[in-house]
Amino acid sequence: MNWLMAHRVAGIAAANLRRRLDLPEDCYVDVFAALRRCGLMVAGQDMASLFGMYFPPGPSRHGGILLNSTMGEATIRHTAAHELGHAELGHGRCLADGRDPFSATPPQQWPDEEKQAEAFAAWFLMPIRAVKTTLTRLGLDVPREAMDVYQLSLHLSTSYRGTLRHVQHLRMVTPGVARGWAAVTPTRLRARLGGQVAGRAWELSGLTEGSRLPVERGDRLVVRAPWLGDSPYFTGPDGVTMLAEPRAVSPGDGVEFDITGCIDSESVLTVRSRDRREAWSVTLMPTPDDHRGLIASARTQLLVGPMSGARR
Repeated sequence: MNWLMAHRVAGIAAANLRRRLDLPEDCYVDVFAALRRCGLMVAGQDMASLFGMYFPPGPSRHGGILLNSTMGEATIRHTAAHELGHAELGHGRCLADGRDPFSATPPQQWPDEEKQAEAFAAWFLMPIRAVKTTLTRLGLDVPREAMDVYQLSLHLSTSYRGTLRHVQHLRMVTPGVARGWAAVTPTRLRARLGGQVAGRAWELSGLTEGSRLPVERGDRLVVRAPWLGDSPYFTGPDGVTMLAEPRAVSPGDGVEFDITGCIDSESVLTVRSRDRREAWSVTLMPTPDDHRGLIASARTQLLVGPMSGARR
């Protein structure tokens, strides 16, 4: 099976599942809520040599997936969607060894089931409407540079490389350009925007006002908003700190925030000019209990269970 056929099969399966679960087509999707509604057991564990695993249901057991809990949130979400693809496509037991199990194998040589599951993850997390809607918020029709792909991946909470592969498949980026951008690491992109940042670096503007941002502890929000003038002030949840000395914007050109704690519930972050005449706001979505994804433990953690009611 070639990749074109894998995408056709997986794209239909992903669209059918999103329709069945009544999920939005134009924004971030909660993959763990989808897993729970699909009746899959989901567990995370600190495993140095395992990327993920899917085991199908049997006569006396639920189907389920096992995830490496030490990976970043975007990678864990992608892996969870990949394993969900195995389930939706009716595959048998699938096991992926290593932190990046297919990096040493050319994509054309991936097993057919892995091609389908990888394509499913892309279409489930990044349907075409979500990609186009997010690019419009970023002031783009297609990505123009690696930073654009990085910002797109933040809004959809997907991995940088997975997002880059998908926009290439959508023919928004040529293969040659995609190869060049693949050599640009998210670390370099973060440094370009926010200097030394513990987490991720968001570039926001008037176009992104009103967005719902799936932030994590350690993230930096760079808000380019010169209409707010000098000395703006903000209201928002605990765990958000405005930098006294912005690094990516000049005084009067905007503000910067660090996410220093977990966001427990959807919360509005609003910045106002000193005279209260101008304002800018976004909604911050809840962060995971652990700042970089699922709780890492030497013992397997049950995160989602149709019988127990356990939740991530």
